[in-house]
Amino acid sequence: MLNDEIAGIFERMARVLSFKGANRFRIIAYERAAQALTDVSEDLTAMARDDRLKEIPGIGADLEGMIREYIRTKRIRKYDDEREGISDELIELMGIPGLGPKTLAQLHEKLGVSSLQDLKRALESDSRPAIPGFGDKKVENLRRGVELWQSRRQRLPLGSALPLAERLLDHVRRVRGVDEADLAGSLRRRLETIGDIDVVVAAADRATALKAIVRLPEVREVLALGDTKATILIENNLQVDVRAVDPESYGAALQYFTGSKQHNVHLRTLARRDGLKINEYGVFRGEKRLGGSTEEDVYRLMGMPLMPPEIREDRGEIEAASAGALPALVDLAGIRGDLHVHSDHSDGRATMAEMAEAAERLGYEYLAIADHSPSARVARGLDEERLAEKIEEFERLRSARRKKRPRLLLGAEVDILPDGSLDYPDKTLSRFDVVTASIHSAFKQSRDSMTGRLLDAISNPHVHIIGHPTARLIGSRDPVAFDLDRVIRAAVDRGVALEINASPLRLDLNDTMCRAAGEAGALVAINSDAHSAPQLEQMRYGVFQARRGWIGAGSVVNCRNLAKLTEWLQRRKR
Repeated sequence: MLNDEIAGIFERMARVLSFKGANRFRIIAYERAAQALTDVSEDLTAMARDDRLKEIPGIGADLEGMIREYIRTKRIRKYDDEREGISDELIELMGIPGLGPKTLAQLHEKLGVSSLQDLKRALESDSRPAIPGFGDKKVENLRRGVELWQSRRQRLPLGSALPLAERLLDHVRRVRGVDEADLAGSLRRRLETIGDIDVVVAAADRATALKAIVRLPEVREVLALGDTKATILIENNLQVDVRAVDPESYGAALQYFTGSKQHNVHLRTLARRDGLKINEYGVFRGEKRLGGSTEEDVYRLMGMPLMPPEIREDRGEIEAASAGALPALVDLAGIRGDLHVHSDHSDGRATMAEMAEAAERLGYEYLAIADHSPSARVARGLDEERLAEKIEEFERLRSARRKKRPRLLLGAEVDILPDGSLDYPDKTLSRFDVVTASIHSAFKQSRDSMTGRLLDAISNPHVHIIGHPTARLIGSRDPVAFDLDRVIRAAVDRGVALEINASPLRLDLNDTMCRAAGEAGALVAINSDAHSAPQLEQMRYGVFQARRGWIGAGSVVNCRNLAKLTEWLQRRKR
């Protein structure tokens, strides 16, 4: 939590400096420091105590001093000084997609924009700001940016909410008198974004357990406390509803509060048909309680096996369970490697050796280091000269690690250009073990043009994977429009895998697209898109998404062992 707090201050410092028109290099230094701190898994207090803060990339003497100051005082005076006269709301507005600190500074100076309401008024058609470059297209993009920003503020990405919830849950389970505790609600079903957190607790003395839970260190504020329910706020003002039940009702309560609402309504309708009643207290026939201490009880009494929480959305899972036809879903243990990670040769923050060592700790059989191609200038994409330098270093590393796992694969994330061609010529593409082709530009092309662009990439014999196919960024960029059915059919015909990008900011394909791909027989690749060693562990979010899409291990190319993966990779080039 401390790491995230300081990273947040550095991120806001970068925004403030940009708003004030400060030196670009100062701004970049804070941005990089913020990102570096989010990648540090070790607590900063321990690193400061051991005098190891400068080991963090981008942390020099000045930033080290600020970190130490925050550890001591919970504030950074330099940040307080820089942001003087700039309100919290203005700083928040700088995060609106398409706005940015410089544009906001213009609006603030010329139109007095200091709040969200001020901004909305400035974007109304009858009060168009007389600022160069502020035409109809810019205004429309900003309106959409405001909508995305507001929706994002109301819900946290799964990747932000789950670690917070897991830390809280770990402490809840240690509370004296708590027999069992689990996450419930949309978080347990692994939705892409989370509004609040539900926790179900089994305790013989429910009131006493709840009183202890609201005193945990993660709790920022207690909104309500009763004998069976407590409502609290934790970090990021995330609301948590903790429900305490008797142990004999724990499974029924967990099932009920996990949902979804549609799943529960369907299940209870079937129960009434069979003369049963299901609620958060158990399963009943008349006044007789038949079970409910476990979730298995609830489903067994309905003649169904326990079904994975991720698919409880009333999308056919109840029918499949009743027919004994629930799919065997992919799990994290089945992932044998990662086919899309970046190194510091492009926009990654770790060396190839560091990425390999992190993958080795995860027990992977193989790892494809796939840096960007030259058109991705913001991502420091590799031209032919820099690519040659990378390949030379890569081959030395692969030779040095030849007796170790993972097997290193030479990869590339190659831009699909607006005309459908790829960013490297075929001669260069033939040098790679794994080619992921992705869209990083011209997002507003027509549906037909974007479909053709993806089909052209799929038809290239050097392409193995279509990376993050919709190119969306949750809460900040809409998915591109294309004919999903045609793209899936082409991928099936050509044996190309569609990526489920595990970055919590992407989760692309989404769950319904995953299911469509799986049902059509398409291959998928679940990749972390890691830009640092800790981000390799993002893989679990891609697995969650695949499970929500009913994907089994047989559809996932990186659930194959190295020999079978290699056979598929080579077959694509024939």
